[in-house]
Amino acid sequence: MKSLPPGLQRRIRFRRELFVPLFAGRARIGWLRPELAARLGSWPKVFKSTAEQVTLVDPGALAAVVEELAEEGFIPGWRNERYRIADSFEVERAAARPFGFATQAVHMNGIVADSMWLARRAETKPTDPGMLDNLVGGGMSAGLSVEQILIKEAWEEAGIGAELARRAKRGGTIELLREVPEGVQCELIHVYHLELPVDFTPQNQDGEVAEVKRVPLDEALRLARDTEEMTVDAALVALDYFKS
Repeated sequence: MKSLPPGLQRRIRFRRELFVPLFAGRARIGWLRPELAARLGSWPKVFKSTAEQVTLVDPGALAAVVEELAEEGFIPGWRNERYRIADSFEVERAAARPFGFATQAVHMNGIVADSMWLARRAETKPTDPGMLDNLVGGGMSAGLSVEQILIKEAWEEAGIGAELARRAKRGGTIELLREVPEGVQCELIHVYHLELPVDFTPQNQDGEVAEVKRVPLDEALRLARDTEEMTVDAALVALDYFKS
């Protein structure tokens, strides 16, 4: 991502020396802050810990550990949603960043004429509250395909019906590995762009969006390139549109 604008580039960094790798067998499946890595040593039947790494030896017991860690404050923002990890086990979504698990998400830019619709995240969101976001975006829950997530999130976040959502054009994919307050965001984002009717006004359905606003394309580009008003994910997805 060295070609990114300097302001955005500064927001994307990952210093491996600050984290402890998490393995399952020989495969690295996550990154842990040292304090969490140390805490996992309390479950020797679930994790094998050394100074250099932690290995998950009993994925079936992970859910109970995660619940206890949430009660202790290691895992904030419980979501009651499951992510599929390493194509072998599922975990509560809120644990993804503290454990540095690789996840996937689907984001969509809403375009109308010479403008882009942006959403402002509700202040109650556990991550990036109050920041500007793409019109549609959401993590990939276990058991759902990319298209299913796109259709689901398009309705929940913007009131876009399935027929219209299916007209979205595939953009690029974005790989993120960066430090975040919760731990590590290791995510593959599937990008879509949808041309919306001029007379269509997005309407949030799930209460996770404080407002939607339509901004000129040059203003959307400025927000993505030169400010910290937009989430990193949203800025990268918006820039994908301008590359197309």
